[in-house]
Amino acid sequence: MANFRKNIDLEFTSLDFYDNYVISRFREDVVLGPTELQELIKACVEQFDSNRFVYISKREKNYNVIPTIYLNLKEEIQNLRGIAIVTNRSSTISMAKFEQKFSKVPYEIFQEMEEAIKWAEKQVKK
Repeated sequence: MANFRKNIDLEFTSLDFYDNYVISRFREDVVLGPTELQELIKACVEQFDSNRFVYISKREKNYNVIPTIYLNLKEEIQNLRGIAIVTNRSSTISMAKFEQKFSKVPYEIFQEMEEAIKWAEKQVKK
């Protein structure tokens, strides 16, 4: 695992920043929409500057994502090299597969955090 750098708590999520990736853990019953996305982008830009990184979402709680937020991510945050979803809940996997269709950046679904981290490390080297 890469070096832990910092934790930031936002109103809707907790972010753990590492050298090449960030792990997000959303709070219960949040809706991730454009406003929340802008806060996430701001936090990531502050931590990673122009360095390549992967966003890892550890989906433990029930929350919703407005899937159209993925449409312009590639342009909004050019150093984002991928999105990884980590969950073992079938309903969450189904929703993540639907969201995946909207993403222009590499988007993968994993059941284990270790797998997502290995994938993230490969993505930042591309």
